Amino acid sequence: MEHDTGVRCLLPGPRPGGSVWPGQTCPAWRARQGAFDDEPTCWFCQYADFHLKTPVALDVGICCWPEVQME
Repeated sequence: MEHDTGVRCLLPGPRPGGSVWPGQTCPAWRARQGAFDDEPTCWFCQYADFHLKTPVALDVGICCWPEVQME
């Protein structure tokens, strides 16, 4: 599965507690505020934790579905 080439990967469903990459997306995706053009990838998902409010964001996030992490 490619993650660093910009190729999108459709997941079969949410992966609570599992790793998610910026290019992955799933049927439970919901845009967080400020998402660019509502791009449906995990990086812009309300349910994904990429530590975006810290000085250094994570390359691989954690799916926290169904709990919203950032709106």
